[in-house]
Amino acid sequence: MKNVLNVLLVVLTLAWGLPSILLGYERESVTGQEELQAELRVLLEQGMENSENVPALLKLAAVYLDLGYGVYVDPAEKKASFNEGARMAKKALLIHEDSAEAHFLYAANLGSAAELEGLVSSALIIQELKRHVHRALELDETYAPAHHMLGRLYEELPWLLGGNQAAAGEHLEKAVTLNPLYAPGRLDWAKWLVKQGHIEEARRELNVVIEQPPLEKKWIWEQKHRPEAMLLLRQISLETKSVSSSP
Repeated sequence: MKNVLNVLLVVLTLAWGLPSILLGYERESVTGQEELQAELRVLLEQGMENSENVPALLKLAAVYLDLGYGVYVDPAEKKASFNEGARMAKKALLIHEDSAEAHFLYAANLGSAAELEGLVSSALIIQELKRHVHRALELDETYAPAHHMLGRLYEELPWLLGGNQAAAGEHLEKAVTLNPLYAPGRLDWAKWLVKQGHIEEARRELNVVIEQPPLEKKWIWEQKHRPEAMLLLRQISLETKSVSSSP
């Protein structure tokens, strides 16, 4: 079964020979990671994980999600980070249930941890994820990351568990419309377009990912989203050339 819960963990397999221009982003990527780890240390030193400060708890949940997604490599370390992120978001929900961000961060961390634990086919986990993502959108219809996550769920789930390719496309496109600089959403929108055979439109979306950095978390874009968009665009070009040259 495909990775149902791989919503914010975009697994990036880089082929040899990516353009050397990518090497120029290494320094800033490292800086971004160090800043993220420093931010976590400050929050923990301040005892925010034991507080009832909802913004601080949500910040912790977001930091743990980013660390697990973009910094940690060891699976055990990644899982521990996601579990802590889910715990922080759940604590925030107990205090402030009507927070769209809290519902999203809980679902994103929970889903990422579940994938690492091999629970991708668990109906209970899937139901829990969908419940919190839908609740996030009930609270804030304009919350782009929730549309992105719901779109990925609809795309990856089999039909019997609620998969729906049309709904997936709608939510992925909605995420991009709401936040044009939301790179992971646009990247997955482009992938959906490729699967549907809309190659030229996918090319345009991938070029946007490559050329337009986000306003925040630029290091993740440099390290993951931009290289993956470049690789996918290259693969599309090679496949298109192969088809056109076939007798």
